[in-house]
Amino acid sequence: MTPGICWFVRAYEDRLEFCLPSDEITSFSPSLPISECMDIETVFPPDIAFLLHEIFRDAFDMTPGDTKKILLSIPGSDRIWPGVISRLTSGRFSLIWTKNGNGVSEPDSCDLSEYIRNERAVRKANEKLNYFNAIVRHDILNLMMGITGYIDIIDEIVDDDEVHLLVRKSRDLSSRIRRIAELTRTYQDLGIRPPAFIEAGPSVRRILDRHEFTGKIRADVQLNGLCIYVDRMFDVVIYELVNNSLQYGGEGVRIRFSCDMIPEGLALIIEDSGPGVHPDQKERIFSRTYADRKGYGLYLASEILDITGITIRETGVYGEGARFELIFPPDTYRFGT
Repeated sequence: MTPGICWFVRAYEDRLEFCLPSDEITSFSPSLPISECMDIETVFPPDIAFLLHEIFRDAFDMTPGDTKKILLSIPGSDRIWPGVISRLTSGRFSLIWTKNGNGVSEPDSCDLSEYIRNERAVRKANEKLNYFNAIVRHDILNLMMGITGYIDIIDEIVDDDEVHLLVRKSRDLSSRIRRIAELTRTYQDLGIRPPAFIEAGPSVRRILDRHEFTGKIRADVQLNGLCIYVDRMFDVVIYELVNNSLQYGGEGVRIRFSCDMIPEGLALIIEDSGPGVHPDQKERIFSRTYADRKGYGLYLASEILDITGITIRETGVYGEGARFELIFPPDTYRFGT
């Protein structure tokens, strides 16, 4: 929608319909005929639709004839679309974008519709890449199975200590290749669906209820009412952090989830009763090349969080337990449903 083009919006409780004026319209009134209407979820990606629902929920307080300026700012993005919303009649509004996502009013520059088209194109490309990723992973694992079989045969028919040493090293390398290939299964859905606001508490409890953690962790979750803007793979982040606490803290480890306001925004805090992290390793544990890790969990978690501009840091006291802080900028969290 180019800046200056008007949408007519029909609001039915929690449902919004977006309509464009018919081609023959030359004047502006609440009773104008309109073209075909579409549900907001078919016009916009989920993250934009969510924000527009909030804008129109506030607009119900306006009286017919009132007009006010709005600002559509997508969390995790520097794109901003100013506009004007007017209440026409009960449940009827008009919405005009006054500038595009770069804050520019020229009609030939990038606008919201272009942003949506680009976002959908990237999502479709990611779907295809993930499809090919699954094919490549499957082929690699099949080839590694064949290589491992030949290694086992060599180990059986050759009676030489040096050869057996090389066989053991080959087995170790093949196991590492297999683990790396399996890692692609974990993140193959990264970027397929757009980020969204979710309730943090239910997401955390869903991971804690998994069978591999049942009876092994004592958890305290204090995140009531916190909603966060994250990639849809946020569950993987929580899984990796909980699994990390179990690996190093052992069965019976205590984990506490809480949040606190900080100058940067909000910190979602995960504390455990394990041994903690040595000061020299606090930044290295999130690196892809960290040599002492048990897998790629923390590196993967930091990459998923970075999609929506969230950072992670370790601030615990060594010997007293680990403390991970997930830092959410001001536009990526809120309280309430």
